[in-house]
Amino acid sequence: MLTKTHKRIIVFIVAFLVSAFIWYVNASWSNTLRVLLIASVLTFLTVYAPFEIYFTFRDIWFDRWETLRLKILEVKKLKIKVDGENIHADLVESKNKELVKSKNALIVVSGGFSDKKETLQYYYYPLAIQGYIILAYDARGIGESKKAGQRSDFLKRIDDFNSIIEWIRSNEDLKHVKLYALGISIGAITVLCAGFPNKNIEKIVAVSSMSHYKQSISTANPIVRFSYHLKGVDLFPDEELNQKFSPYIVIERLKDTMSPSEWRKFSKKVLLVHAKNDKIIPFINFEENTSILNLPDERQLVLRKGGHMQKKNELALVGATLGFFNS
Repeated sequence: MLTKTHKRIIVFIVAFLVSAFIWYVNASWSNTLRVLLIASVLTFLTVYAPFEIYFTFRDIWFDRWETLRLKILEVKKLKIKVDGENIHADLVESKNKELVKSKNALIVVSGGFSDKKETLQYYYYPLAIQGYIILAYDARGIGESKKAGQRSDFLKRIDDFNSIIEWIRSNEDLKHVKLYALGISIGAITVLCAGFPNKNIEKIVAVSSMSHYKQSISTANPIVRFSYHLKGVDLFPDEELNQKFSPYIVIERLKDTMSPSEWRKFSKKVLLVHAKNDKIIPFINFEENTSILNLPDERQLVLRKGGHMQKKNELALVGATLGFFNS
């Protein structure tokens, strides 16, 4: 997987080679040194500058929320051993122990494909302030868990989530709390596929989730597919991955094993959130997931705009999530 530094180096080399070619062509025409320098430098900037502008605005977008440090919250660094590697996590909770005790609930936060655990602080810090314990983790291949494996190994993401739940249940300080889960994008798929069948998980909020994984990958527009390819995502997933990483299929299978009364009770633990103008995971995915879950309106949050990353919808996300977890 190429890092941002690797991409910059590649673009720099390409720009240098193109400018060197322009130098060679102008030199063969016996142009002056001044012309050679101007032509080569302008060529280099023409090739390199657009990519640098893109990288800069991309950083501004992803870093639009500063890393937070709140005195009313305490953050503990965790290392959870999975397959001999460490999944790094932050355990965040209010210093008001009575408030934490009153909630008696822990929310496991699973981020998107490139999200570090700090990226979603704007989302889960308000939940921690309300008394919820937060366990936000870097998925394998991301942030402090970069050495734990490939971020595009989605089946391992499910295993990692299950291992985190097992770790919580074996922890003396945490094993008696209620367990909730919150996921965005790939993280939403993870909490639905791994968390929904898990009876230990009492409530789930899934934001911008796929329904059928293989179908979503194969029908994505060319730009999205190219982006997936650059990030190391398999554009032709096998059936095992499709079966285990498609929330609709996972939910449908579980539904078939339950009585109608059991199912009605079980399906109430999900709140789904989606924007109608999501170009990465189209709205049809939300409609399919709500259909298989038979979700009532109060378990749905449909936003007209905001795209895949729910831009400018942050307050709505926090409000709806708090309302659901508090209910």
